[in-house]
Amino acid sequence: MKIAFWSNVRGQCGTTLHTTCMASIQALFDKEKVVLMENHQHVVNIETCLCNSMKREVVCEGGTYNAYGLESIMDRFSRGYNVIEEAYVKKCAVTYGNDRMFYLPHGHLSNMDLFDYQLGKNMEKLFDVLESYFDTVYIDTFAAESFSTKAILEAADIVVVNLNQNSSVLAHFFNNFSSFRYKSVYLIGNYYKGYNTVEELRRKYQIDKRRVFAIPYCMEAAESESRGCISNFINRNYLSPSMDNREFIEALKDAYIGIMSCAYEKQERHSSYIYRSSVSSLSSRALSLM
Repeated sequence: MKIAFWSNVRGQCGTTLHTTCMASIQALFDKEKVVLMENHQHVVNIETCLCNSMKREVVCEGGTYNAYGLESIMDRFSRGYNVIEEAYVKKCAVTYGNDRMFYLPHGHLSNMDLFDYQLGKNMEKLFDVLESYFDTVYIDTFAAESFSTKAILEAADIVVVNLNQNSSVLAHFFNNFSSFRYKSVYLIGNYYKGYNTVEELRRKYQIDKRRVFAIPYCMEAAESESRGCISNFINRNYLSPSMDNREFIEALKDAYIGIMSCAYEKQERHSSYIYRSSVSSLSSRALSLM
């Protein structure tokens, strides 16, 4: 299962925070294996959410991510490998969450255009490999148009669109990105009641109530994100949230259930379609032999 988290604006809707929170919930509480990746370089990324700054500096020194990470997998694809062993994929990843959550980093390359091209070109192979070994692939997807972003959004089973209540942001998305609305779930980040509410957005843009969720701002979550301990924050609060965090945690639970429900529903429809197609093909071949 491939879930892309994406926004039409950069750094305003909590895309990276939501990605790491949902992956942490699945790994820690559903006890499933997940892998996270991204196709961009930002000051705030998946790594900074999961790893404190001191550890991060140690990991990045010495070109570790050029030897491992996504670059190493891309290099194998370029050399003709179509199948990559699970042990090698995990060797390329950084492990969190009791060996159930993995992060595939990429190096701080001077030529991001080359990395973007390689990633987009090999996206189908990469997803096939990752889905063989992990229950869910989470992708924090670059807001700007790029070759790999287009490939990710097309290949994803579910696109989690991260928006805010700014009218211009909302109008820009719904006027320009209708092609993947059929597989979209919407998270309204930093939500506050009283202006462009979820109910108003549902009516205005004809959104199924099972596909739009409001995620309020949470000071402790934001601080945990900046300190690199968002997974610990989820682990500590998910079952027994403090009063200050309760609204945020409950909103995450609802959104997680909604995202997974849409993902499994899509998978069931796809499986049913494949089964019907197979039955139809077998029937046609049987008739041709009569």
